Amino acid sequence: MIHDKKAEDYRKLLANSGKYLMIASGLKEDLGPYFDEFITNTFIEPKPKPTALHDALLTLDKLQFALTTNYDTIIERSFRTRDPDVPVCTFRDVGEVQRRLSKREFFILKAHGDAARSGNGIILTDGDYRNILYGQRAYQSLLSAMFTMFTIIFVGASMTDPEVNLLLGYIADSFSPGSGPTHYALMAAEDTTEVERERWLKDLNVQLVPVSKADDYAEVTEFLLALATS
Repeated sequence: MIHDKKAEDYRKLLANSGKYLMIASGLKEDLGPYFDEFITNTFIEPKPKPTALHDALLTLDKLQFALTTNYDTIIERSFRTRDPDVPVCTFRDVGEVQRRLSKREFFILKAHGDAARSGNGIILTDGDYRNILYGQRAYQSLLSAMFTMFTIIFVGASMTDPEVNLLLGYIADSFSPGSGPTHYALMAAEDTTEVERERWLKDLNVQLVPVSKADDYAEVTEFLLALATS
């Protein structure tokens, strides 16, 4: 268990977002056998209901795949209202992801693991990120192929994920400027600048699409609905 002084240290570290991976590493070690129970109670037991945004995702019938870095099950529960047998893969299922890509069969890829799977199979700590970035070569090659073959639209992503940024940087360095698909990222207009939008496009081939935070990001749902009819 964690004594009061150490718990207070963790609370202080929370003020610095750059320390989150360090906090996760420490809590995983300190919680020991309680860690998996914590993950289940946090990401599985609440069973949040799908929102209008998730309903809008279901209208995109030309999706090749849905990729999420979330651990919870809300994405698959949403898609399974349309197809009860929709497959869910993680970074451990390279062969299955490759097979479905080659056959153009829809699937959900939980890039950072699935809290619903038995055992500790989620990407959360510094060590976990190092392993998936440098120890899972086949998986990284597969992700690179996905990002070079398909246009990716980031929805609800902070664009600060180490794995995604390293992947985008690698692709940008490997191909001539302007080659390959342009990706799109819906970002809060209040949090982005013209300089950022310009650099994301020129440096990483990602077009930032500014959306308002108003009405709990209602414009994001409107964007997906419009995309489905375009």
